[in-house]
Amino acid sequence: MKPLRGAADLLAARAQREGWPVTVTFQVTDRCNYECVHCYQEHDAHDDELSFAEVDRILDEIAAMGVLFLTFMGGEFFMRKDADQILAAAHAKGFALKVLTTGHHITDKRADFLATLRPIQFDLSLYAGTKGKHEEITRMPGSWERTVAAARRLLARKMAVLLKAPVMETNVDDVAGMAALATEMGAEFTFDPKITAIETGDQAPLELRMKAETLARFYRTTMAGHLERTFIGPESMKAKGEELRPLHHAPCRAGQQSVSISPNGDVWPCNALPMPCGNLRQQTFAEIWSGSPELASVRGLTWASLAECNRCSLRPYCQRCHGMALVEHGQVAGPSLEACRHAVEIRDSLRERGLIPATETALPPTWDRVDADGQHRAKAAEPTGKRRVAALRVIS
Repeated sequence: MKPLRGAADLLAARAQREGWPVTVTFQVTDRCNYECVHCYQEHDAHDDELSFAEVDRILDEIAAMGVLFLTFMGGEFFMRKDADQILAAAHAKGFALKVLTTGHHITDKRADFLATLRPIQFDLSLYAGTKGKHEEITRMPGSWERTVAAARRLLARKMAVLLKAPVMETNVDDVAGMAALATEMGAEFTFDPKITAIETGDQAPLELRMKAETLARFYRTTMAGHLERTFIGPESMKAKGEELRPLHHAPCRAGQQSVSISPNGDVWPCNALPMPCGNLRQQTFAEIWSGSPELASVRGLTWASLAECNRCSLRPYCQRCHGMALVEHGQVAGPSLEACRHAVEIRDSLRERGLIPATETALPPTWDRVDADGQHRAKAAEPTGKRRVAALRVIS
């Protein structure tokens, strides 16, 4: 896996130099048959979804632009009745495919079909090692068995599976069981300790964030090895003698080597950054990629251009997200208070283990506005951007 990541990084660097995209995330539907308590998406009616003919045309356009990596997602991707047809079309055009799914709709028959396409990875959402806690989160009886069975079907056919879990106050003690289950099955696993607001600006999911004591324990136990490898280990930037997150670097690759396409054809810099940059029903992908002023503005963001981040001594430990800054605080070029909270805990975890100097105790310039339990309510933004009309989820 390490050579593949290295090759991907080299490809991304070349794409940035030459100004062409490498990765597209294609959200082909908002519909989902789960009601996950933490979900950042608004699951809407599908009247405005791109048709298969439109999807196929867009695939041709992004292929012509040199896109190599293509990720399909929803909502729940397989809620579309033409999901298999979409995958077959993308495979025929030569994309390296990844699919984000709950696995709910992956039967033996579908797994046999997917094995003929050989996607490079399936990302399945699994929130605990046992059904009770998982189904409290999905609010769908039987969902744990469906996801685990799908993972086993895919693995049995020699396909790569990554089990993913957002970590919340309610499931933090269950993620070890999920990791053990993944190891037993032969799947990879990853945890995301950040819970974000809904893309409309609705702050309700933030109540699920780990509280201060829980977050500190999480970084000092579950994530301890990951933090050491990332910030200190032989593959880290520090070990290579390079500055981590210098001011002239971009905080992320959103809008640079990658973009996201929404179910109605809007192009966003990232699926977590709800900033319409053009619509593929009115413009070609090439026109949006090269001519969108919104994309240009996101590409121009560096650490130096971000208010308060540009003078924060915790920048090396920060995992800031443009989307979180926008939907929670209304300003894509400003700080994300949740990122500040995590940066302090990451730094303190490393310091307490003697991996960085004991003198590293500074706090971010935002600290007087950061809530210890991650609520940051006083600075919450009003809903931003275009809001799509909500509707009942469709169960198939």
